[in-house]
Amino acid sequence: MNRTPLLLMVLVTLLAAAGWLFSKETIRELPPAAFIGSRFLLAALLLLPLAWLRESPPSRAQLLRAAGSGLLLASCLLLWVTAISQSDALGSGAFIMSVATLMAPLVAWAAFKAKPGRHYWLTLPVAIAGLLLLSSSTHWGASLSLFWFLAAAAAQGTQLAVHRHIAQSISPTWLTCVQLAVTGLLGTLLSLLTEQWPEGGVSHGIWGWFAASVLIATTLRYWLLTHALSKMTTAHAALMMLLEPVWTLLLSTLCYNEPLGGAKLAGAGLVLGALVLYQLPLLLRSARLKAPT
Repeated sequence: MNRTPLLLMVLVTLLAAAGWLFSKETIRELPPAAFIGSRFLLAALLLLPLAWLRESPPSRAQLLRAAGSGLLLASCLLLWVTAISQSDALGSGAFIMSVATLMAPLVAWAAFKAKPGRHYWLTLPVAIAGLLLLSSSTHWGASLSLFWFLAAAAAQGTQLAVHRHIAQSISPTWLTCVQLAVTGLLGTLLSLLTEQWPEGGVSHGIWGWFAASVLIATTLRYWLLTHALSKMTTAHAALMMLLEPVWTLLLSTLCYNEPLGGAKLAGAGLVLGALVLYQLPLLLRSARLKAPT
């Protein structure tokens, strides 16, 4: 198997984890929906010239499919940014999102008849056990952020399956651009209807976090994700994305002093172990195919 999409997915998870930090800092002063709207509209505008110059424009049917995936992405992100605006337990929030990512192959199976392979079923219990340990010692109680994370997770699982399916037939830059544009438009519309900007303005430091969110955690991340998804199965992508809560937990521990005990370290080890268990047979098979006869 080509290792390029695997390396891309590792990079995507790192960028996604950094995006949790960038977003948390930005929405200290920016309204959440306004942040999502402006962030994704700018990212779409940055990608538009690249799409126009490098790839042929999609058909009307392809545009509609990409816009539908964008609606799912917008729903997920608006729910997610609402959740992180109410919680500092970013590592545990990432755990909840990743559980839904594990469900994406089941959505793909039900909707697109793409049955997960044997390796997925063998590694799934190990991955879930690791994610449960990652979420340990977080006292959610009746926190409203828990329910926002759960709703965002459900939307994310569905969106990942749909995104991977249509990435097979639409050029990656155009697909990314349309999805980001739809998300940005919906976020902006929601902000105009429901939010007000701070009366005292926004401090200069916040715009640095905002720029990092646009350039690194959105434009680069989603473009790489679309490229990777076009070259791997939904099950494989979902398991690779389990790295995101590991990186997020580490960043949250460093930046927000989120508790990091033995249970969470064991959970991170199980998540990494699940990835190795899933990936090792594929790498061994690839090595045998390349070996001289």
